[in-house]
Amino acid sequence: MEIVLASHSNLAKGMYDSVTLIMGKQQNLHYITAYVDDSVDFKNQLVEEIEPIKDQKIVFVTDIIGGSVNNNVIDLTSQNESYFLISGMNLPLILELITKISSIKDSDSANEIEENLQQVVELGSSGIKLIKVDNSFTEEESF
Repeated sequence: MEIVLASHSNLAKGMYDSVTLIMGKQQNLHYITAYVDDSVDFKNQLVEEIEPIKDQKIVFVTDIIGGSVNNNVIDLTSQNESYFLISGMNLPLILELITKISSIKDSDSANEIEENLQQVVELGSSGIKLIKVDNSFTEEESF
């Protein structure tokens, strides 16, 4: 199963670079940076970038729901039941996705994959916290 990070500008590349730093190079992780070059149509860029993996099961992760990147990926994923979409890209979500992907089998049904991806979304979302830092907080206490 392949993972494609897609974002406005360079967020997807930054996430890719961060994952590589933390977990090493991931063969199934790819990224697409939209609108970095004004002369490139994102829809065409998307189709071209996934060409080598288009026959695989793919999980797309986009930066923001309702944005043009997400909407173009929706158009693409709606045409293929082996494509899945998660919106709301963040680093904990991507790390969890990479970890979980290894337990998803090619023989798993779309429903089984969606259940696994829902778990990833829930775990990725649980890493979002408001942290109140006051003068009594020290680095030593954070560990």
